[in-house]
Amino acid sequence: MEYSSQTKNGRLFARNCLITLIMAAMSPLASAAGGDAASLQGEAFLDHKYVKKMKREWVDKKVTYDKKIKNADLVLSLGQQTHPALSPLVKKMAKERGLNVVIQQGSCGKTAKKLNRKAVDVGAYCCPPMKKDRLPGLEFHTVGIAAIAFVTHSSNPLKNISSIEAQDIYRGEYVNWSEVPSAKKLNLTGDKIQPVVRLHCKKRPGHWRHLLKNEDLFSPRTFEVGVIPDMIKQVAKNKAAIGLETVFMLDVHKKHGKLNILSVDGHKPEQEEFVLNGQYPIYRTYNLTTWVGEGKNYDLAKEFVAELKAHVEKEGEKYGFISPSKLKKAGWVFEGDELIAEPDGMPVIHEHPVAHDSSADHDHT
Repeated sequence: MEYSSQTKNGRLFARNCLITLIMAAMSPLASAAGGDAASLQGEAFLDHKYVKKMKREWVDKKVTYDKKIKNADLVLSLGQQTHPALSPLVKKMAKERGLNVVIQQGSCGKTAKKLNRKAVDVGAYCCPPMKKDRLPGLEFHTVGIAAIAFVTHSSNPLKNISSIEAQDIYRGEYVNWSEVPSAKKLNLTGDKIQPVVRLHCKKRPGHWRHLLKNEDLFSPRTFEVGVIPDMIKQVAKNKAAIGLETVFMLDVHKKHGKLNILSVDGHKPEQEEFVLNGQYPIYRTYNLTTWVGEGKNYDLAKEFVAELKAHVEKEGEKYGFISPSKLKKAGWVFEGDELIAEPDGMPVIHEHPVAHDSSADHDHT
């Protein structure tokens, strides 16, 4: 049996160890045999106090829209995740106020470039900021977090894997599905597992880094895609594939294929309590940004972000978002409006005898 446990204040990792009756009585999240070893997971957050140094000319510059944008009252740059979730409300707010609000769709990288040019009032990120993102005068407002689901082809009968199995699949430790302990009783074919992943935001913390800290740890057989629809297409057409994406985005792009959503360690990605306490180990963090300043567009940006956050507090479950108020209640650490750390001692990846979850026997799709 494999067993490992780790926390933010001391990571423990042991593999292929004999679990005694005494250890079985102990919390599997608290200890493991074999001593300390380097973690395979990346950092969840970076230093929130860091501010990138910019020239005085840049600091003094006002937000200036691109020339192709005419007569805009506000410009927002939303990403692959936040655009389908938040753009309908932004449009509604703009219409109610009689404003010309421009919504640009892109990615964290595109948002970062626009913020570096001071070309947008509000930017959106699907992960915590890296150091270069922390520009002078830029404030981050956390909208929420969302669990990232592991998915397989709809014909794959597997319903649950352990977190360490998921990690080892993407590391290439398991070549065939028949080798994965959770799948051994399912008589799966000998087809080689095809891991599929979207290695976005490689220098930003969180997201897929909750599984493996950098791209070099992923198996050479991993198929990398650039956008969410391509991930869904690849898994939908390959019976031996496994991918990962949020449940909301799977629904947004469901026309590209129906997938089988796995539980991890017996917990569904939709079960908020297990994301909050770390027993579901992989999630995304969503942030919106505003600029510090005075004037109509600065005030409008703050007004829109405040209303978007209030909307997520009320209806965030529609998008799989766990709201800031729930995070704070569970001990997640905020500085102002920004989520900056997980609760102390929260487990990230652990291995233990997986309790049978009867709900995992039902199709999640």
